[in-house]
Amino acid sequence: MLVRILLLGFLGFWNMNISAQENHLFDAEITLTGQSPTIRKAAIRQGLYDVLQRVMVAEPSEVEQDMTVQTILAAASQYVETFYTAVESESGQQVMYVSFKKAALLERLRNGVLSFWVASRPKILLWLVVEKEQQRGFFYPQVHSAIQETLLAQSSRLGFQPLFPLFDLDDYMLLTVNDVVLNDSEKIRRVSNRYHVDVILSGVIKRDDNCWQGRWSLLFRDQAHNWEQSCIQLPALVQSTLRNVYRELAPQLAIQPDNQKVQDSFLMKVAGINEMQNLHQLTRYFKSIDLIRSFYGYKIEDGSNFYKIEFNGDWTSLVNKFLLDKVIQTTQDVSVMSELVEFQFRQE
Repeated sequence: MLVRILLLGFLGFWNMNISAQENHLFDAEITLTGQSPTIRKAAIRQGLYDVLQRVMVAEPSEVEQDMTVQTILAAASQYVETFYTAVESESGQQVMYVSFKKAALLERLRNGVLSFWVASRPKILLWLVVEKEQQRGFFYPQVHSAIQETLLAQSSRLGFQPLFPLFDLDDYMLLTVNDVVLNDSEKIRRVSNRYHVDVILSGVIKRDDNCWQGRWSLLFRDQAHNWEQSCIQLPALVQSTLRNVYRELAPQLAIQPDNQKVQDSFLMKVAGINEMQNLHQLTRYFKSIDLIRSFYGYKIEDGSNFYKIEFNGDWTSLVNKFLLDKVIQTTQDVSVMSELVEFQFRQE
């Protein structure tokens, strides 16, 4: 028999202090040219700069010129959580691995002027067609190893997780190379349902004598964004593609600094919490969301748990986070924040 969970008393406000290891967004890997204190200090600064480029919602030049970023970089060593050095077996190069303090960086970034994106990055399902010498075929990681390495390297820099299709019998029966070439978005979405992803990237890359060209389509929920790339080298093509993906997704998931968005609050009603495990899962989930500054549960009524949630940032960004993670699902229109918002806990 299922037991309804009675949430007793004040659960307490929770202040942001999440592990710096989350999704490795706050980790960096830097090649060393020596072991002197000066070289190590420069490596730490470079690693922190790479992290800030990964999480700030702005063009690289804007990030570099931002006063808050410059202040953080000037005291880069203060934000180090852990670090160690190692020698790569293949190249023999010395490498420094650094993890930076996420909570300390967020506290500083909230007082800046640029938005930042530190929520869990969505996995991106990639349907890619490769054209060489007028021959077209799907991208296979085990066949196109150079393309795979480039994709993984560039996606890692922006904190993305590329997901490659299985290309089993189901995929072959439902999607053809021509479907991707013609950008049949309806068919691509339908075939992608089995992978349970929210972001789909399809494209065609063509190799000419000295360069690559690309045509891409980004599908995110009911939105579609298409673009083309002229003749450039493969690393630059992949980097440009993923920057476009970042530009499209980040504004919908970004956190605004405190001086641009006042802290707001709302009441949340969550139905379907039937076991203690559900309650613990929901609590952990609220703690993982950087937009949420604090929350507490104050009553149960008709089998539903009620929370007051205080958050900083844009309401749409918070709702997009809920929709993306699928821990709770909406049972009403949430395009505009209301005093009471109703959700249903999703049972696995």
